[in-house]
Order: sequence, then C-alpha cells, then structure tokens
Amino acid sequence: MSAAEKKLFRRDGEKPALPARNKLDMAVLKARLAALPPGVPHTLFLGLTSRCNLRCRHCKYSGAAPVKEMPRPLLARLLKQAAAAGVPRVVFFGGEPLLYKGLDAAVALAAGLGLFTELDTNGWALTRARASALARAGLACAMISVHSGEEARHDALSGPGSFARALAALRSARSAGLITYVSSCVFAGGLRAPSLRRLLAFARQNGAQGARLLPYAPPAGGGTPPAGLAARLRRADPGGYAGTCSSPGTPGCAATRGEVLFCAPDGTVRSCPYAAAALGSAGKAPLAGFLSRRRGRPSSLFPCRTVC
Repeated sequence: MSAAEKKLFRRDGEKPALPARNKLDMAVLKARLAALPPGVPHTLFLGLTSRCNLRCRHCKYSGAAPVKEMPRPLLARLLKQAAAAGVPRVVFFGGEPLLYKGLDAAVALAAGLGLFTELDTNGWALTRARASALARAGLACAMISVHSGEEARHDALSGPGSFARALAALRSARSAGLITYVSSCVFAGGLRAPSLRRLLAFARQNGAQGARLLPYAPPAGGGTPPAGLAARLRRADPGGYAGTCSSPGTPGCAATRGEVLFCAPDGTVRSCPYAAAALGSAGKAPLAGFLSRRRGRPSSLFPCRTVC
C-alpha cells in the first residue's frame, strides 16, 4: 500500500456516520434478520427489467436478448408474498431498475409492507432529484456499481463517462439520505491487493457505508470462487468494510445456503441472480412454494460451479 493510500485509510478507515433515520432502518433490519424463520431467505432480488442503458463488457444484459419487463401485478404479488413469508429485505434489480416505469410505486408498496428496500443500479440515471423522489417513496439503500477505483479502468468495462455518472450517483444518494454502498464485479486483475485497496479507498472517500463485491464468473464456469475473494478481502480489509456472497470458514455461498432468492422479469425463480438453472415460475406458483427448495441445491446450478 502506498503512503498516500495509507494516509487515506487512516483518515477514512471508519464507516461514515449514519443519520438517525438510517440507524433506525438498519436496527429494524438487523432485528428481523436475527429472527428469520427457518427456510426464509434474508433477501429477495427482483429483476424488474432486462433493459440497461450501459453495455458492460462482462454483463449478460449487454447483448441483444429480447427485452423483458416484470408485469406490475406480478411485482405487487411478489412483494406481498415476501412480506407475508417474513422476508425482511427486497433488492430492486435489473438490467437497470431505474428504467422500470413502475419503480417508485413498487418502492412505496414494499416500504408500506415493512420491507427494507434497496436499489442495485449503475447510477447513470440516479440524479439528485431522482434519488430524492425514491427516498420519499420509501427507498432505504442504494447499491451503485463501480468496478474499479480508477476511472479509465471502470470506463473500459462499462463505457465512457460511466465512472463520472456513478460518482455523481453516490453523491446524489447520500444527499437524499439513502444508505449507500458500492457494488463491484471483480476480475482477476482486480483481485490483487493494491487494486482491492484502491477500490475500497474510493468507496470510503465517497461516503459509502461499505462495498459489496462479487468475483466475475464466466458463463462457461471457472473463475475465482466467492470463498477465494472473501479470503483476499479479509487480508486486504481486515476491518470488514467490504463483503461478498461467501464468508471465510463458511461453506458455500449465500445462494447455496438458501439465504437469497431471485425472480427474473418473466417470473422465473432462481437461487440467485447469477444461477444458471431455474427453480420454477412465480407466475405459476406462490413464492412460499420456493422457500423450502433452495437450501443445499447442487453447486452445478451456479455460474461458478467449477470452483464453488
């Protein structure tokens, strides 16, 4: 770590202080997580749309696949069923969820049902006005994609200007009073300690409460397993500011442990947004029917199946 990075870590080593409203939101979420009924995931990811306004080199939504949008009646039904089952948190996912026309209404419905609401976005369209409107609707948290702490590297992956827009989105989310995280897909080169430290230093410097990292999993399988990334993070960031879907000493990942569930825009249910195989369709069966069928799924269902 360079002298400049050490100075930055000394100055920004602690998480930014949360406003009172955010502290209450987090306290309620932690209490609900601690009291989860058996078999209930802690997070439901809802893929609202397959559309995206970026063409990231690593993303499956960058191709020419037919556009899919989650029907609003299905979305409302899933939110109500999740709340009834005791799922504490919902993540509005994509594609790019800010392109979904019913997003504000969905956030308001989810918040009204008592769900902790998160938005996973590339940040391109998250202006200050948009962030404020979503916060008023009941959004609690924004996860903003930043794939490198270096502008040139990020833009090479996601397109010219995307780093600047993500940085502006971080500031917009914070100004709107949202809990803010950096979300990153980490490639082989980014697994080196200096690259990880630069990314985490960027997140800290820009007021993020933490960073959520996933290793890139090629469609054919292979790549660095989540457990491998977790071990590297523990060495590069012993304070636990950053996390991934696996924890050192814990077998499998969040999906194999049944801790998350994903529903695609067409209603297809998977163990996580990156799982290869479907569990069924939420358009044909209630959400509760999938809750007991995820734990211990064979690792061949996951994109990182050769290493997980």
